[in-house]
Amino acid sequence: MRIRLTPERVLEAAADIANNEGLDKVTLAAVAAALGIKTPSLYNHVAGLEDLRMKLAEIGARKLRERLTEAAIGRSGDSALIAVAKAYAAFAGKEPGMYEALNRLPEAPSALFQTESDLILQLLVRLMEHYELNATTTVHAVRGLRSLIHGFASLDALGGFRMSENKDDSLIWAVSTYLKGLEK
Repeated sequence: MRIRLTPERVLEAAADIANNEGLDKVTLAAVAAALGIKTPSLYNHVAGLEDLRMKLAEIGARKLRERLTEAAIGRSGDSALIAVAKAYAAFAGKEPGMYEALNRLPEAPSALFQTESDLILQLLVRLMEHYELNATTTVHAVRGLRSLIHGFASLDALGGFRMSENKDDSLIWAVSTYLKGLEK
């Protein structure tokens, strides 16, 4: 019995390839092979490889936004941002292909991707309100926090943390230290 091909199944197969083999391994031929179909059949569901990767970025951004929002609910200040940092790093570790897709975009991202990205940014800006920073400093603080978490997640993905201390404790320490700097 043939499985009915849907846009969701196509994206699910592409996400599996991205997360298990890397975003560069997501090709129309690879997705078609994973679904047991011929490549031309994919064109009923995606406009091409760039469209497929944009859709992966959209899904990745939505998932990241949902996880960050969930982590922040009921929290404020350091507690909220530490929870968000942990959720961010966990997403990058559990869904590396999706994380890469949302960080490697064409020059003109889709409206849906832009909306999801804006919602993530708005969440981080709101969480920074606790520190009473001006608008310019808030931008720097959000960029710095994202850079810290991204760097941590990237090093972790590459196997860069082989010391015996708990990685989550290291992330909490790094983010806490960063946030103490914002208090000054």
